[in-house]
Amino acid sequence: MLYKKLILLIILLLIDIAVLQSQENPYTLKDFYKIAYENYPNAKQKSYYKSINNLKLENIGVNYLPQISFKGQASYQSDVTKLEINNPMFQAPELSKDQYKLSMDVRQLLFDGGNTSSLKTTEQKQVAVDEQKVEVDLFTLKQKINDLYFAILLLQEKKKVNELLVKDLNTRIAETESRIKNETMTINNLYILQAQKLQTEQDIQNIENDKAGSIKMLSELIGYKITDNSVLSLPELIPVTYDNDYSSRPEYKLFDYQKDQLNSYTDVVNSRVIPKISAFGQAGYGRPGLNMLDNSFKPFYLVGLNITWNPINWNSDNNEKQIYQINQKIVDSQKETFEKNLKVVLEKYKSDIDKFEALIKKDEELVSLRENIVTVTYSQLQNGTITSTVYLTELNNKTQSQLMLETHKVQLLQAKINYLTTKGIY
Repeated sequence: MLYKKLILLIILLLIDIAVLQSQENPYTLKDFYKIAYENYPNAKQKSYYKSINNLKLENIGVNYLPQISFKGQASYQSDVTKLEINNPMFQAPELSKDQYKLSMDVRQLLFDGGNTSSLKTTEQKQVAVDEQKVEVDLFTLKQKINDLYFAILLLQEKKKVNELLVKDLNTRIAETESRIKNETMTINNLYILQAQKLQTEQDIQNIENDKAGSIKMLSELIGYKITDNSVLSLPELIPVTYDNDYSSRPEYKLFDYQKDQLNSYTDVVNSRVIPKISAFGQAGYGRPGLNMLDNSFKPFYLVGLNITWNPINWNSDNNEKQIYQINQKIVDSQKETFEKNLKVVLEKYKSDIDKFEALIKKDEELVSLRENIVTVTYSQLQNGTITSTVYLTELNNKTQSQLMLETHKVQLLQAKINYLTTKGIY
């Protein structure tokens, strides 16, 4: 029996420790950014793009390695070269109509006008573009996380206000019970207060259910299990500055990388018109060999240098470069459109910030007035000049004012975080 009690005590202690840890170490908004970046499926694409890039660079590097090929040929022809010499002292050799040849060809590129180097640069630019696209995709997660995070924060604040109301009601119920015993107040007032307490506790339960649902959605989004009793802390703000500096947004790097990539394509086109020099060699065995007048099987070889130059391409290279220039203009127009849309969103958040700051000032004044009204009304309730129903009406008005104040505070913080996130500096 003692053993079971000891196990039960240990379990209770572990539960208490877990609860205390969740309370002492609340999650921050940036914690969820970091977790989402690590767990989001698209984040894996960066390593995939890097692997593809390495393989492509290896393939391009093959250009400067010896190119070796083997060839074999057997043929029969209707006629062969003959020497018509009418000299009894000399008989010209007669070639066979069936011929055989087996050879190995080796070609080594010596100079390609920078074509291989340009291709490698292009591939490096490509992987930079692909990786930055992943960064842009991951950045869009922030706004989704913000929405869920602040929805949970708002529910937390609503729960706090309602818990304070329950605490206040418990005090009033205890005082009412005492007055009923002293026959200075009717029991109907107690029933009204108890009903309000039950209603408020029901509201708290609904808030907890909504919070649990939002936490599950956030957990699914970031790929990390968050418990229902987890506490989310209010984000720490850095100063909000209203300027036109959007350089921290990942899209701007993407636009720059795309233009660099198009420039590298132009370099590849320019390298095509430069002469290419390579060394070649061939070794083989066949009949006939290099001496066409020898009809026996012979080994043979030859070595040499080869130069190729295609100075005339009928303007196709210029057309291709113009295509890249037009694509750069398209990137510029995309950048301009993005910046225009960004300014519209930032103006909205700026307007929200101004609106909530003004509302909070009015909320604070209203809460102060409602608190004074509740104080006066409660005094009247104690004196028996009003009923509990009148008192609860004013108490609920004060609670609603407090809820609006806390709601607007969270919404103001969300507007500021959204503004900073949209600028790419949070």
